[in-house]
Amino acid sequence: MESRCPVALDPLGADIHAEGSRIRAQGPVARIELPGGVKAWSVTGHAAAREVLSDHRFSKDGRRHFDAYVDGTVGEDFPLIGWVLMENMTTAYGADHTRLRKPCAHAFTPRRVEALRPAVEAITTELLDELAALPAGEPVDLKGLFAHPLPARAICDLFGVPAEARAEMLRGGEVNVDTSISPEEAAANVARWHQEMLDFVDSKRRSPGDDLTSDLVAAQQADSSLLSDDELVGTLHIMLATGTEPVKNLIANAVLALLTHPEQLALVRSGEATWQDVIQETLRVEAPVAHLPFRFPVEDVEIGGVTIPKGEPVLVNYAAIGRDPEVHGADADRFDITRANKESLSFGHAIYRCIGQPLALLEAEIALAALFERFPHLGLAVPAESIAPQGTFIMNGVAELPVLLDARPTTMKAAVVPEVGATWELRDVPVPQPGPGQVLIRVRASGLCHNDLWLTDGHFPFPEFDPVVVGHEAAGDVVAVGPGVTHRKVGDRVGATWVQGTCGTCDYCRLNLPLTGQSGMNCAAPVMSGLTVPGHHAEYVTVLADSTVLLPDEVSYVQAAPVLCAGYTSWSALRAADPKPHERVAVLGIGGLGHLALQFSRACGFDTVAITRSPDKHDLARELGAATVVANGAELAAAGGADVILVTGTSYEAATDALQGLRPNGRLVLATIDPEGSFSIGPTSPVWAQRQQIIGATHNGLEQLTEALRLVAEGKVDPIVEVFPKERIAEAVALAAKGEVRFRAVVTY
Repeated sequence: MESRCPVALDPLGADIHAEGSRIRAQGPVARIELPGGVKAWSVTGHAAAREVLSDHRFSKDGRRHFDAYVDGTVGEDFPLIGWVLMENMTTAYGADHTRLRKPCAHAFTPRRVEALRPAVEAITTELLDELAALPAGEPVDLKGLFAHPLPARAICDLFGVPAEARAEMLRGGEVNVDTSISPEEAAANVARWHQEMLDFVDSKRRSPGDDLTSDLVAAQQADSSLLSDDELVGTLHIMLATGTEPVKNLIANAVLALLTHPEQLALVRSGEATWQDVIQETLRVEAPVAHLPFRFPVEDVEIGGVTIPKGEPVLVNYAAIGRDPEVHGADADRFDITRANKESLSFGHAIYRCIGQPLALLEAEIALAALFERFPHLGLAVPAESIAPQGTFIMNGVAELPVLLDARPTTMKAAVVPEVGATWELRDVPVPQPGPGQVLIRVRASGLCHNDLWLTDGHFPFPEFDPVVVGHEAAGDVVAVGPGVTHRKVGDRVGATWVQGTCGTCDYCRLNLPLTGQSGMNCAAPVMSGLTVPGHHAEYVTVLADSTVLLPDEVSYVQAAPVLCAGYTSWSALRAADPKPHERVAVLGIGGLGHLALQFSRACGFDTVAITRSPDKHDLARELGAATVVANGAELAAAGGADVILVTGTSYEAATDALQGLRPNGRLVLATIDPEGSFSIGPTSPVWAQRQQIIGATHNGLEQLTEALRLVAEGKVDPIVEVFPKERIAEAVALAAKGEVRFRAVVTY
């Protein structure tokens, strides 16, 4: 293999995954440089790692098989010397490894671990109670107050470590994985940690208890060949450290992954995925142990196409192995709990598989399930990108995990209209909470409909609720559900529209007709966004769940917003006309609705005509699907007429004029409002003799809205919009009022 410069490991572990990618680029087994300038090897490939972990030619005993240490080239000043000097099951080789592993292995069988469930649940409940007692609304370090103390208490209870001694005894393991410390600090830590363990063992000899340490002491006293004092201390080192540090990172990494991927958390809450799915995917994509020292070949060994010389240190890069694209594909870096293959080596493999794996999995599952049940609105207290890493290349965790136990905001930005004709203002208003049958939507984009302008400029009655927030084209995410909601869940991408519901008791409601725009116009007390209840131009809005639709994954929030009214209306109008395959469809008014109607007609394969008095729209109308472009009804008649005319503009005078071009048996569909004009049929008009129909159309049922969105998802229709951030809402309204937006203004929140 081509020789390349070794990747020098960052002692601070600032970006473990980027570093792993650089190493992997040099092959599944590649040269690295450790602190102190020591050359070593990193195994990043899944297949190569399995070979290394199961190959008896690799020893973990650096005192015997690290040639540079044995010959004195590497001395006590090596920053990672603690990983060479430890005497325990993980640094033993051959028969010694089997001998040292045996005394502890019996304590971690599945049956014995399951018996520990009540104790782990009790610790978890106690820690959650302590969190709940903290001052409300203040950030909490979930790593320090939950993810760390939970496994620490469990393993210390198991080994009989008294409460007052736990912090000091665990501190040694924490320092031992800190790759940023000096050689002197590393050596001092090993010495101090070793003495603390010796003192602890002596205390168990004097006063044994019902714990694993006392069992190990008794076994040593019964058979002195089983464990030396140093090996007993080393066993306690490794059991306490590995029983705490990796589980701490597993819990913290899983919480962080779920809080930054709410759609994945929603799958667990809905029962579509399990906590074990979360745990296994976290172990794969965020291995709690990143880059573990050391293994040493006892002879030259070829792995992954390279020969590792005898006695050279090897590190297993678990963080990179879990993201091996050869196993997990091009999206190996993506957190996806529905992934079919979540295989990882994060607990080791073969004879070096971690004996504490069953306990770690039990602790993580209990911790995660209880945490999110107790604090369902848990959220990050800071942006995810500002959370610092643990500060070591050995472990993969965070320095702190600042969260809010209830991250629901109490205020939000909303576009408020103070009075009739006033400029829209972005204000702080209370966040609504979902009631029975409602969902709370975090609005990502909301379309600006001309009806919004007419509601607030005096053309229509001014809404009576306070503050006045209009709008009915919200696309966003469900962030909370009210009582009784079963078909929507947190994390759903949804769209909301104009009519949410009806009173259910008036004469119209007793007809039991589907929920449509017609419902809003006829019910005695309809629930209508922006008209009778607050609308969608806000960061959050509550709506009746039954009035929402799921957004296709292929449709962005900005694309969806105009479809929720303009697209819904124009598609409903086309469906109401019920054109036959041989018929011709004309679209009057190439604006917010019309430009979509042209595309819908083309998508259905109809011969399509655009009627517009704006010459600058002719070329675009043809691009959008019009085979013919005319200026008025007379030109339409001269061009052969149309079987269907969709009136999508706001001039009923133009609609009256368009009747000239309507063919016999034709249908003219009024899909919009002209608040200042009227549609009329003159005394000489042949409507009656030609058996022509004038049809009113509005939102004709959520199934038709779903159809319209599907056409967008398939790429057959693409809304043309101008996007405004919420801070420019007043500008967007002013431009839309002057007709200077092409073709739909969408405000992002």
